[in-house]
Amino acid sequence: MKAQDAIFLPAGQGRNANVIGMTHITKVSPVEDGAAFLAAEIIIPPRCGPPMHRHAADSECFYVLEGQITFGTPDGEIVAKPGEFCFLPAGGAHSFRNDGDQNAKAFVVVSPGVAAHYFFGELDRSLNGKVDVAAVAEIGARNGLSFVTA
Repeated sequence: MKAQDAIFLPAGQGRNANVIGMTHITKVSPVEDGAAFLAAEIIIPPRCGPPMHRHAADSECFYVLEGQITFGTPDGEIVAKPGEFCFLPAGGAHSFRNDGDQNAKAFVVVSPGVAAHYFFGELDRSLNGKVDVAAVAEIGARNGLSFVTA
């Protein structure tokens, strides 16, 4: 695909990855599509989400589509509902999770997204949906993501 080509995907289409129990459906990638960002729909099952972490280069924007997502920051927690937006800048510590009984869904844009592209892909290929804390930390370290410990 050339960088100037438009990309259209019907609902539910994209490249699927299992990222520590969440489904990531990549709509556009800076690596595969030449975009300046990564855009994905993520589906977060009940009581699922990553612990407090930070990205060296990637900023994340979440637009909640369904359910509620609890975002953790060093200053406290924010509960976002459908139609609400949360910006998580690169270098800042954050977490997110679904505390509800139904799946939560968000549209996420990660910029520049190259590290995220490789991180999500490697998790999907290496772990097959399993949660192996040591492996996730190792894969994260290779891709500019570190977990924050108390």
